[in-house]
Amino acid sequence: MRFLVGGLAVLTVLVTAGAAYAVLSACGLRLPLIGAVSVCESEAELATRDALEETLDEGDALARRVAYLERELAALQCRADPPPPPPPPDPEPETESGLDPDAFDRGDIAVMEGCWQLDSNYSVTDIRTRKVTHFRDWRLCFDANGQGRETMRSTNGVRCEGPISGQLEDGRLVMAEPGNLQCDDNSYIHRREITCRLDAQGRAQCESYQPQTNGRGPATLRREER
Repeated sequence: MRFLVGGLAVLTVLVTAGAAYAVLSACGLRLPLIGAVSVCESEAELATRDALEETLDEGDALARRVAYLERELAALQCRADPPPPPPPPDPEPETESGLDPDAFDRGDIAVMEGCWQLDSNYSVTDIRTRKVTHFRDWRLCFDANGQGRETMRSTNGVRCEGPISGQLEDGRLVMAEPGNLQCDDNSYIHRREITCRLDAQGRAQCESYQPQTNGRGPATLRREER
């Protein structure tokens, strides 16, 4: 019986020692004769390790996503938008004559083609009697080459008619009569040189000059509607 009790005691010691060995070796103690070392991690350390592993996994996933997006971007074909269309040209200015104010600057006498009418008062003075004759009707008609004919009618019914020609010089219209303008009452108007510029309304603002008498007079002409 004594031997039986002693055997159980020895067995109990061995089992206890084995259990202690398992626990102590897992907790990181160095054991005599064996020398093995193992580290036992706390709950906080285990949580940190899990979080680190999760972060590394997320980083790997993001890296794979970036690589995928880079491949998608490389496959795209970028097309530049076409340039916008040029703005429409400015509309031609609307004027009474249909001519824009710089029409004479182009040097094309064809802009005078058609008929022009007096749009102001105009008068001439007899150099002998000093009698003044007023004209309310003065019509000049030109072809595309600047060759034309003029007709004037005074307020007392006298009619004067003859040829006239025009040319453009430095943005001005210069008209000239070949001689004195004959009238149907056997009078005449001394030869004139007429210089005109276009105003903002497309009217011709003119000044007539008579070289023989040194006479001058203003006149405004407007082109008739075609």
